[in-house]
Amino acid sequence: MKFIQLVFLSFITTFGFGQSLTNEIDDIYNFSPGKLTDKEQALKMPSLDKFWEKIKSDTSKYLPELRLELAGNGHNPYFYYDGSGLLLSLANNKADKAIAIESISKCDIRDISQQIFVMTLNHLANEGLDVTKAAIKILDADKYSFFIAQHALIFTREYCLAYMLLPQQNESYIDSLIGNFTRVKPESQKAIITTLWLAYSCKGDIFLKSIAGDKTLAKEVRGLANKIMENVKLSKDEQAYIKTLNIDQLENLRTDALKRFSDEALDELGMTTRIMRQNNNCR
Repeated sequence: MKFIQLVFLSFITTFGFGQSLTNEIDDIYNFSPGKLTDKEQALKMPSLDKFWEKIKSDTSKYLPELRLELAGNGHNPYFYYDGSGLLLSLANNKADKAIAIESISKCDIRDISQQIFVMTLNHLANEGLDVTKAAIKILDADKYSFFIAQHALIFTREYCLAYMLLPQQNESYIDSLIGNFTRVKPESQKAIITTLWLAYSCKGDIFLKSIAGDKTLAKEVRGLANKIMENVKLSKDEQAYIKTLNIDQLENLRTDALKRFSDEALDELGMTTRIMRQNNNCR
């Protein structure tokens, strides 16, 4: 009986704290950055900073509550992104990272810097986590790209998608890309085609070959599917270079490329894909 009373007391205490934090979150995260000017956003920052400071001031008390709020539903979408960033800043275990990724999948990507969104998920994917649910949100965006000034490079939707998905150890994202293909616009279909080509999987290749002749699709989409599947030739310089690498070094080169956002990294990704495609025997 005493044990039951203790459990009940613990539940009431947690519930009470959770309700308090729930209300506070709704009061603070009552806006969408994408709908505000830079000046209006700046006025909101002090309250966000104060909330972060509160959670950090007593993590034994507030961190469990933060996890519950992120795992639930009903808050303003921006909380799920900003709150996940707070969680990631405080915890370094796989369970909390999984909560953060699930939370990010509930955000409105129009509120988030495209570069920060992609780089955040790329980092988590490189740690072996599944970011598919959050990453494929960009397929529904009207436009998606960002400019990297130091390389004078526009990182297009195709590479945004690829850089979030390809580092994952689990290739279940291939099924998600194939499953979402027909419902998205041609711009996103082309991003899916490019990502599947870079993934060089047998299932992806079968799908790419099937859409290459599908006349119900836009001509530009079919054209890309045909063209990209023929992209297998290596330049003489590339052929000479790969002779200096063993398979482990080649895989490391590809892994490293998927951590760097530069034109050189994109070239390395394309080259390693063409090489690995030559050794990828689908039956």
